[in-house]
Amino acid sequence: MPEYRTHRLAVALFLTVLAILALGCSTKEDPDEVLALCGNHSCGQLVMVTIDTSSSGYQYLEPALSPDGTRIAFTADWRVIPSLDEDQYQEPFESRQILILPVPPDIWSESMVYREPVQEIEQLGAQLIRLAEFNHIVGGSPIPVTTAHRIDKSGPVWLDNDHLLFVARFGRRDRILVADITNPAVATAQVVFYEPDDLAETGGWIYYHKDPALSPDGRWLAFTRFGCDAEPNAPDVYCAPTELWVLDMQTTSDPTQVTAFQLTSGAMILKDPTWSPDGSVICFAATSDLVGQYTNAITELFRIRFDAEEAELGAVTVDHQLRRLTTTNVADGDPIVGLANYAPTFDLTGGQIYFVSTRRTPASTQRVRSIWRIPSDGRLEPSILFYSRRDDIDPFVNRADGSLLLSSGMGFPTEMLDALEQATIDSLRAANADPDIPIPLTEIEILRRAQTARDELEFFEGVMSHLYMFRRF
Repeated sequence: MPEYRTHRLAVALFLTVLAILALGCSTKEDPDEVLALCGNHSCGQLVMVTIDTSSSGYQYLEPALSPDGTRIAFTADWRVIPSLDEDQYQEPFESRQILILPVPPDIWSESMVYREPVQEIEQLGAQLIRLAEFNHIVGGSPIPVTTAHRIDKSGPVWLDNDHLLFVARFGRRDRILVADITNPAVATAQVVFYEPDDLAETGGWIYYHKDPALSPDGRWLAFTRFGCDAEPNAPDVYCAPTELWVLDMQTTSDPTQVTAFQLTSGAMILKDPTWSPDGSVICFAATSDLVGQYTNAITELFRIRFDAEEAELGAVTVDHQLRRLTTTNVADGDPIVGLANYAPTFDLTGGQIYFVSTRRTPASTQRVRSIWRIPSDGRLEPSILFYSRRDDIDPFVNRADGSLLLSSGMGFPTEMLDALEQATIDSLRAANADPDIPIPLTEIEILRRAQTARDELEFFEGVMSHLYMFRRF
C-alpha cells in the first residue's frame, strides 16, 4: 500500500507539471517583480536630451551615440528641420530624416534638471543630414537619385565618428547606405551592397535590406533581408520570408562584389539584430515560425552563435546554436495583435539583454511598450528595466558608462517640471520686489501663472517622442 500511494503521488505530480507546461507557464526561475518608481519613471538618474517643443506630434526615434560619445544620430519627421527646397513643394512629406544632435558635455550634472525648454530643436544644435545626389544601380545601369535628401531613412548606425550607415528607401528597394557626414549639409553617400539581381537588365527579384548592426570590431555588418518576385508578367507577387544575413565590411569597396552570408532560416517577421560585446553572439527578434512553430505575429527574442573564423573562410553555419530566449504568454482579454518583444541590445558585460516588450508590467495591467531585461542565456524570465507608463522604446547602451539612451513619450520628467515651476515662482516673486512695479502680483496669481507654464509643458506627455539618457541608481 505505501508503494502504491508513492507511485500515485508521483504520477499526480508528473501530470500537474504537464498541465502547467500545456498552459504556457514557464519553468524558468522568476526574477524579482518589485517595480520601484521615482517620479514618473523607474528609479535612476534621468536626463531629457531633446528639450524642444517643436510641435504637437514630432517623433524622435532610433537614437545611436557616436563612438566618441559627443553626438546622437536619430530619425525625425521631415518638418522638424525644413529641407532646402521645401518651398517648391506644397504637399507634406511623410518620410523620416536623420538628425545629428550634440550631447551636452555635462550631461549628468545637476544643471540638466533646470534647463529651460526651447521652441526648435535647432536651438540645441541639431543638424539635418542632407544627402547629395548619388548613383543607384537598377537593371545593371547607374541611375542618379536626384532627390536623395528627401528619401525615407531609418536605422542609423555609426561606422566611425565621420560616417553613418542607415537604410534608405528608393527605387522600390530598401538599401543600406554609408554616408560621409563631415559636412552634414552636403553628405555624400553610396550603397553598401548590391544583389546580383540588381545588376540584371530584366526580371529577377527585388530585395530589401534592413536593420543594419555593426559588429564591435567593425568587420561584420548584420542585416535582415527578404525578396519579392519582380517578374513583370507574373499573376501574383511572391515574397520570401525574412532572413538574417551578414556581410564583410572589408569587401565593400566595390558594392557589386561584396561577400555576404545567410545566418538564419526565414521567418514571417525577423528584425533588430544586435551584437554581444565580444562579437560572438547575435540576438534578434523573430516570429516563432523561425523554429517551425505556429505564429500569430508575436515576436520573441532569439540568439545565434557567430563564428568569425568560419565567416572568413566562407563556411558559415545557418542557425548556428539557435536558441529562443523569451516566450510570451497570452491571457484572456489580451489583444490578438500588437504583442511583441523586439529591439534587443546587450549591456556592457554581455550578460544582460535589454529589449522592448509589450508584456504586462508589474503593478500594472497595461500593455504599454517598456524596456525590459533578460539574462543573455535566457535562464530567467524577463524583468522590468525602465518603465514610465508611456511608450519607452529604442534602447541604446552607451559603451562608455553603460547608461541607456532611449526614446519615450513620457514628456518632461516630473523632476524637471517641479524645478521649472519653482523657477517660475522664484522669478515672479523677485519681479514683485521691484519697487517700480505699480501693482505687484498676488501670491495666488504667481502660483497660477507657474501652474499654467507647467501645464503647457505637460501637454507633450504622450504627444511627442523625446530622447532621454538614463542610468540606474
